[in-house]
Parts: sequence; C-alpha cells; structure tokens
Amino acid sequence: MHTRRKLMPLYKQTPNPSGRMGLLWALAPIHDAAIIEYGSMGHMLYANKWMSYTGLVNYAKMITTHLSEKDIALGITQRLEACVDKVVKENKARAIFLLPSSVPEMIGTDLEAIADELQSSYPKIPILNFRSGNFKSEMKQGMEEAYDRLVKELPNRLGVIDSTHVERGRKARFHLLGSGCDWSCFQSDCAEIIRIMEGAFDMKKACVFGAASSVKDFYDIAGAELTLVMREDGLKAAKELKKRYGIPYFYQAPYGLDGTLSFVHALEEILGKKADESFIKREYKETTYTTDHCKKWTTYRKDKAKIWVSKEDELAKGLKDFAIELGFNLEKGEIHMSDLHDLRENFGKCNIEIRRSTLSNDINPYELPFMGFRGAMNLSALWYQHLVK
Repeated sequence: MHTRRKLMPLYKQTPNPSGRMGLLWALAPIHDAAIIEYGSMGHMLYANKWMSYTGLVNYAKMITTHLSEKDIALGITQRLEACVDKVVKENKARAIFLLPSSVPEMIGTDLEAIADELQSSYPKIPILNFRSGNFKSEMKQGMEEAYDRLVKELPNRLGVIDSTHVERGRKARFHLLGSGCDWSCFQSDCAEIIRIMEGAFDMKKACVFGAASSVKDFYDIAGAELTLVMREDGLKAAKELKKRYGIPYFYQAPYGLDGTLSFVHALEEILGKKADESFIKREYKETTYTTDHCKKWTTYRKDKAKIWVSKEDELAKGLKDFAIELGFNLEKGEIHMSDLHDLRENFGKCNIEIRRSTLSNDINPYELPFMGFRGAMNLSALWYQHLVK
C-alpha cells in the first residue's frame, strides 16, 4: 500500500516578522552595544546582512554563540558565558543585550537567571536579557519589550539617579520613541522631527529610540522635558518615562501639511509656549508650493488620482490621510505603496517602497522623509510626477 507523501506547504507571501526581529530592529541602532544571541550561527549572519541594507552606518555588534548537539542535549551554556566574557574583556561594547533563539526556548534554558549571574560577574557593564525570541511573539511585542526594558532597566544598570535636575542655560530636550528600520524612511523621518523641534521650539534631541543612538544617551534620560511617540510600540515605554521621571508624552506621527501643523499646535499646548512664527511661516510657504501643484493635478487627472497603501498602522494612516487631503481616492490601480514583496503581488502603475523587506537594498542614510513639512513636499512631488505623465 502506497502512502501519499505530505509536502511542505508553499506560502505566497512572506511570513510576518517575529518578536525576535522586533527586538533586533529596536536594539541594533544603539551602536555602542553588543547583541548576543544564544543560538545557531546562521541567525545573526542573516540579521547582519539585513541590517547592512537599512542605511544605518553604525549599529550594534551582532554576535551569535552557535550551539552544538551536546549543548542542546545537556543544556550547556558555557558558549554564552565565554562570549560575554570576551566582549567585556576586549571592551567591545558599553552594554550587552542577550537574546534567546528558538532552540533554547524549546529546551527551557533560563536565560534570565543566566543574565543575572553574568551581571554579578561583570558589574561595570549593563547586561539585559530580552524574552521575545519565542515562537509566539510578533514584531510589535518585540519592539515594545525592547523600548520598555531599555527605559526600566538600562538607566538603573548605568547608575542613573532618578532626578529631573536640568543644568542652567541648557536647551530643553525631548526623547523620540517608536522609530524602527522596518519603515523605509525611519532615519530621515527622525531627522525631520528633530529639525522641526529645533526650529519651532528650540529643543534638542535627547534619546532617539530605534534610530541612531548610543548607550551614553541613557545617562541623561531623566533630563528631558517631553517624549514624542511615533508609533504604538513606544507607548508603554513613554508611560514608564512619565511614571518614573514625570516626563509628559505626546503620541502622533506627523504626516502631511495638516497633520504636521496639528502636531505643532498640540505641542504648543503641551509645552505652554508658541512655536517660532517665522519658522512656521517659512515652512508653510515652501510646503504649500508643492502641495498646491499636486492638488491642481488631482483635479485635472481624476482617473490617475488613486492611491493604495498596504497595512493599517501609523505609516499607512498618515499617508492615506495626506492623500485624501490632496484630493486622491483610496483605491488600487495607479499609485501603490508597500514593501517590495507586496508590490510584486499588487503591482501598480507607480510603485513606491515604504517598508523594508528582504528585497530592500537601501544604503542612503539621508534619503528624503515622509513625515513633517519636508515629508509632505517629498510625497507631493512623488505623486505629482505620476499625475503629470
């Protein structure tokens, strides 16, 4: 009797990013840290390659311990301990982040207990353990855990005193929370928000979570006057900053002209001060120059004024709201915005990558933003080019 062989199913689309990827995307931008994964060699080799195409010039050292059959069968963790010892002795990082992988999760390795023992052995360097490396965790959970534990534990391990004392004469500062390299323009979006905060409110950045940052930034984590949250993944950490240091937070991703102006007006209320009028007038004049051109052509070419944006998150909502603001209809057929895998399946007449995937090859850290005034100009110009063809 012949039995039918069961074949592995084929997936038309790529699987959703895991909690492990969320952890890596949130932690890797801390360039003077080391991320050590207790797992097989291939994991971090692939992650390193992926990070090299995000536009991040500097990012954390990404290390894997490798595992042998004996390690798995007997639960031996000497490779992890030896790896941490080498990183510490060679002074390769200012903080160490331990990540689990699927195999240790399956055999029940108590990575948290190991991290506590290692911290006792090396008290001069913070060693943090993260949990979202299991099969159940999704990207959002990984990013949320990373930001939350960085806020809760890293300052304590660095010996930061819970004080809101601010040096006399120093510019007011703000934290920026929730950015991530899964969004194509994450670095330029952060740079645009920083530019707006400096120009409108004379405030300097403190700690930028999820983009270019360092362990050193966390020494002054208590000295900020505001936390800006770009996406929901950072809300839990923002609430912890408010609870611990009394730092208020504001959650909005500023897309489009109307969205950016409402962002500025809301901050005027929170900060109790007016934005610099000359800066806002200049930005408004420059932005309306491009948005007005685009608005005219959405009226002239209604047949082409159609936009489709994938998924439902802050990025998608912001782009859709701005498209409606300019007179576009939200439907398929013309301008399609997604990751490159999705655009292969949902091909439009004008395809714009807004999310990273395994097909991405971005190497420019200074690409144009999607957020803020300059993001509105960039998007208007991109969409305008399609309308006038």
